[in-house]
Amino acid sequence: NYLNKCDAKDESSKKVAKIKSGTINTVIITNTPLSSSALIETYAIAVEAKCRACSDHGVRCSKDGMSLAQGTGTDCCVLISPTISTLSNDDKGGNRKMHFVEHAGKHCLFAEIVGQTVHESTSEAIMINIQNMHGSYLRYKLKSYLKAIISLLNGSRPCVPPRPMMPVPGAPLPIIFMGIFTVFLVYFAPLQENASVLLAAVAWDRYLAEPPVTVHPVVLAGNCISAILARVPDHVFKNSFLGFGFGVLFMVFMLTFFISGGWLFLESLDFLSACVRSMSFGYFNGMLQEAVNLSTWATKVLLLKSTFSLQLLCTIALQMAKFLEREQIDEARMQLSWLCSRDPSQLKSPELAAGTLESLSENLSDGFVAPLFWYVVLGPLGALGYRIANTLDSRVGYRGKFEWFGKPSARFDDVINLIPARVTALLLVLAAYCVKGTSPMNGLIVAWKESTKCESPNAGWPMACFSGLLGVRLEKPGAYSLGREGSQPCSKDIRAGYIVAQFSGGIALIVAVIFLQFC
Repeated sequence: NYLNKCDAKDESSKKVAKIKSGTINTVIITNTPLSSSALIETYAIAVEAKCRACSDHGVRCSKDGMSLAQGTGTDCCVLISPTISTLSNDDKGGNRKMHFVEHAGKHCLFAEIVGQTVHESTSEAIMINIQNMHGSYLRYKLKSYLKAIISLLNGSRPCVPPRPMMPVPGAPLPIIFMGIFTVFLVYFAPLQENASVLLAAVAWDRYLAEPPVTVHPVVLAGNCISAILARVPDHVFKNSFLGFGFGVLFMVFMLTFFISGGWLFLESLDFLSACVRSMSFGYFNGMLQEAVNLSTWATKVLLLKSTFSLQLLCTIALQMAKFLEREQIDEARMQLSWLCSRDPSQLKSPELAAGTLESLSENLSDGFVAPLFWYVVLGPLGALGYRIANTLDSRVGYRGKFEWFGKPSARFDDVINLIPARVTALLLVLAAYCVKGTSPMNGLIVAWKESTKCESPNAGWPMACFSGLLGVRLEKPGAYSLGREGSQPCSKDIRAGYIVAQFSGGIALIVAVIFLQFC
C-alpha cells in the first residue's frame, strides 16, 4: 500500500523520509471465483474502504491541501479473482454444482471481510509511513493543518474550463468563508476609505467569484460596443478620414457615457448613505446606518473589483502548465483562448508555453497594475475609465476592418499604459528576487534592450522582462523575438512565471495602499 515499509535505521528509510507525497495502491486476491456483479460490488467496497481510511487519518491531497486524499486519482486498486469454473463435486442426484460468490453487497459476510481487510491494511500502511515521513503522528497532524491553512490563504483555484464562455466552477466553501471574513476584516480596519476599498477588492479577487455577468462593467461595455458597431455603415470603416473621425467620437462617447454613469452611481450611493444618517429610526438607528454604510462600501468594492483580475489570470496560466505537463496539447490549445486571440491550432508545446508567458506578463500590466495605478491617481472613476479604454482597444484597436476606426482607441490606450507597463517591468524585477531560479538583472537588461522590438510601445516591457528573468525565448513569428539567447519555454517556466506574477501583484498592492493611506 501507500509506500513500502522500511527500517528507519537504514539508508533507504532516509530517502523515504524525504518523499512529500505518494500513491495508495491496493491489491486484493480472492481464492473464490466472483460473478460479474460480485466483482463490481467488491471493487466498490474496496475503494470505499480506502477512502474511509484516508479520511480517518486526515490524509490530504498533495495537489490541493484543502481536499482530503481519496486514493482514487493516480492510485490503483486491483482485484484478482479466479474465473468461474465447474468443479467436480457431484451431489447425490448426480448434478454438478457451481462454486462462486454471486453477490457481494454491503451486508454480505464476504463484503464485510473485504472492506474491513482493506481498511485495516490501508490504515496500517498510512500509519507506518506517517512515522517514516514525519516522525510522529502529532507532527503529521500539525503539518497537515498548516498545509490546509496555506492552501486557504492561496485563495480560489477553480478548474477553469477550456473555453472562455463556459461557466467557471465556484470556489470551495472554506475559501468563500475566508473571502467574506477577509472583506469584513478590511472594512473594520482603521484605513482610509480608498485604501480599504482597494484591499477588499483584491481580497474579493483572490477568494470570491467574479461579479455577475449581467452587471459587469466590462461585459456591459462590450455589449454596448457590439451594438454600436452593428449600426455603423461599412463605408465608414473603409474611408480613413471618416473612420478616424467617427472613431474619435465613438471613443469619447464610450468613455463619457461609462465614466459619467459610474460617477452618478457613486454619487447616488453617497447620497443614500447621507439620507439614512440624517434620519432617525429609534432603537434601530445605529444598526440601520451601519448596514447602509457597509452596503455602500461593498458596492464600491465590487465596482473596483470589476476593473481588474489577477487570480483568474494566474489560475489559467497554472492550468496551462498542468495541461502541458500531462501532454494534453488539445486542451492546452483551447485553454490559450482565455489568454490571447492567437490561433493555437498548429502550436506545439514550447509555443503554447511561450504564448502563456507572453499573455501572463502583458495582462499583468493591462489587467492589474494599470487599473491600480489609475485608481491611485484618479480614484474609482480612473480605474473604470481605464478599463473601458482598454476594452475599446481590445475590440477595435487592431489592423484590418477597424484600422482607422480603432486607431484613436489604440493610441489612447498606448498613452494611458506608458507608465503602468514600465512599472510592471520594475515590479517583475523586484519580485524575481523572491523566486529561486530567476535572474532579475538579466530581466532588467533584456527589457531595456529589446522592449522596442514589439509593435506596441508598452507590451514589450513586461514581456521582455519576463523573457530575461526566466531565461527563455518568447517570439511570435513575423512579429517579434525576445530573449534570443534563452531556451525554449516549458511548463516549468510557466510555474516560475506564475510565482513571479503573484509576487509582483503583491508588491503593487502594498505600494498602492501606502500611497492611498499616507499621501
